[in-house]
Amino acid sequence: MQLPVAVPQTVNEQVQHQPSADDGQFVPNFLSPQMLDSGVDFDTHFREFTSFLDGVGLSAEWSPFFGDPDRHEEPIDPGLTQDDNEETSPRQGAPTRAGTPFSSWLPSAPTGNRISNYVSDTDNPRAIDPETRPFKVTEEQRLKLKTSILDHSHLLDPAFCVPSRHALTRYVTSFFGGFHTHMPFIHIPTWQINDHSPELIFGIAAIGAQYCFESRASERLFFAGKALLMERLRRDAHSFGVSSVPIPHAVPHNGRRSDAGNDAAVETIRALITLMGFATWEPKASMVQESFALQGILTQVLRNSGLEDVDEPASPTPSDQPSDGNSLWHEWKTWIKQESNRRSKLIGFSFLHTHSIAYNVYPTLRSNEIGLRLPCSTKEWKAPTPALWRTATKEIQEPQLFFREALSLLLKNKNDTAPLLPIPTPLGNYVLLHGLLQRIHIVRDLSLPVTSSSAVLPSEEVEKLERGLRSWTSCWQQAPESTLDPNNENGPIPFTSSSLLSLAYVRIYLHLGPYRQLETRDPQRIANAIAGSPDIERSDGVIAALLYSAHMIGIPVRLGVDRVARSQAFFWSVRHSLSGLDCAVLLSKWLSKLGETLAERPLSDSEDRILHWVRCIVEEAYTVVDFDQGADTDNPTLLDFRDPSNLCLAVLKIWAHFFKSNTQWPFINIIGVGLEKYREILIHKNIG
Repeated sequence: MQLPVAVPQTVNEQVQHQPSADDGQFVPNFLSPQMLDSGVDFDTHFREFTSFLDGVGLSAEWSPFFGDPDRHEEPIDPGLTQDDNEETSPRQGAPTRAGTPFSSWLPSAPTGNRISNYVSDTDNPRAIDPETRPFKVTEEQRLKLKTSILDHSHLLDPAFCVPSRHALTRYVTSFFGGFHTHMPFIHIPTWQINDHSPELIFGIAAIGAQYCFESRASERLFFAGKALLMERLRRDAHSFGVSSVPIPHAVPHNGRRSDAGNDAAVETIRALITLMGFATWEPKASMVQESFALQGILTQVLRNSGLEDVDEPASPTPSDQPSDGNSLWHEWKTWIKQESNRRSKLIGFSFLHTHSIAYNVYPTLRSNEIGLRLPCSTKEWKAPTPALWRTATKEIQEPQLFFREALSLLLKNKNDTAPLLPIPTPLGNYVLLHGLLQRIHIVRDLSLPVTSSSAVLPSEEVEKLERGLRSWTSCWQQAPESTLDPNNENGPIPFTSSSLLSLAYVRIYLHLGPYRQLETRDPQRIANAIAGSPDIERSDGVIAALLYSAHMIGIPVRLGVDRVARSQAFFWSVRHSLSGLDCAVLLSKWLSKLGETLAERPLSDSEDRILHWVRCIVEEAYTVVDFDQGADTDNPTLLDFRDPSNLCLAVLKIWAHFFKSNTQWPFINIIGVGLEKYREILIHKNIG
């Protein structure tokens, strides 16, 4: 494997014209030829992580490669001392492509008025962005929605009323600007609100109201949507083989159903995704139970709707012969339905697994059940007209792989090259990563000894999983759409995937699932559970997980902890916070173990570099973040970051502050308070 020694020339060109440090981040050449010539034997994990940073344009600052690891008083950013005239050469062995993410290794946090742009007064055509106009709800559309639920008004709370057209516009716009960017299963160019069921519209509005910080309205909309959904399930159970009461062992639908039945099932899947998506992250424990009930129903509907792309092409191949507008329009609409259905099912699968990650429940829908093709390219999906769609489709040389096939190839691959052809799209890579995470969960569950909940994965399985993750990363790096700036046309999915990649590495070595108890929504119980989780042993294997954990905390520190926390709705999803929790605990446990064992076991070179990297990140955060006053003020020795035990507490403090500052989902605030209380437990333990 050849070690990359420089970043592409595009970085040099971009740095020269960046208007401010805020708009473009400098990526230093952190693997200089001088370092390679010095004969330093870089650890394999560091090489892989360097390739990861280099390939996706992530921050090279606070890198474990710059200088000697014990130079604690040196500047944090070595790039500041680099000669501006120094030229860089193209990265060896890496593809160059248009839209390379080097121009923005991390997303810019939305500006102060970014959120308000999504909720502007839609009555004034001059005050609204053109992209928000499809989401404007007219009074006529609102009345149609209201009329459609009149026959079921007895099912709803007597106090419930359909929100005004202004409120509906606000909610729908916020849903598509926030939640949907992370899980794009509705075709926005052809979106019409009255084409969809009331339960889906209310589910969308419930999430949108939450993004608008209107909690009471969001909860009312959720229960209205759920009531309508349950009535539809009761009335039309024969259409997709499910009742309103979960059936433990529903038989999958293997036959070909009618178009009407399939459309009804997929619309129900979409409604379930939105309703479950709302309930899963609500702060009330009772709402968590609602999400579990919806989880069972979603699993049934997905199975019975059919999870196989049997005898269907990945996308219709446009004819080379001229065609009239009507036939092209029909062809496009047929493809939209097919791709929307596929995406709804794949995203339903991925969200079920996100629920499994959050609450440590055995996956209800397994990867081997998914016989669907991976999603199409962003260009095809976002094409606003039939003609542009045809142009985008003609650029596709071969159809996307089937999910099962692609996942199998990742796990079988023996080297670091990308084994998948064609390279999956960002959403396809995201779904595949859920498949790899699910394997970690299932293999660990099968490896669990009866008397212990801290099972260590078999070494051969660890090797296979890490090989699969490296193969996945290689595919991700080569995907033309895998830029990390969510403000571009491809959205925040690649950035979200980077956090799940960190989670995957952490979960190989830390079995935190049973020790979080997030479903209780009780910060003290969460803290006590984490305190009882297994320790992390010092080993060469855990280095990769530590690298990604350090990078996870480096992201908000680099962008500004409070800045990101208060404006994160459009690129920092709940999945980032779930990943951040596991990364925070793993890194803090490792630092604590260092403090306990350093006297009898010196640091390895890899450990020394990671320790130095974490110290730089912590010192940067403590310089600028306005932390709450606490035990640190009364005990200044906790600010001595030469002690790994103090770094352990500092890492927890940064993450706790970040989670508590979240303004979007109160559930994340609960995680922050839980981490804060866990930190207090460690402080009292050390004092005792």
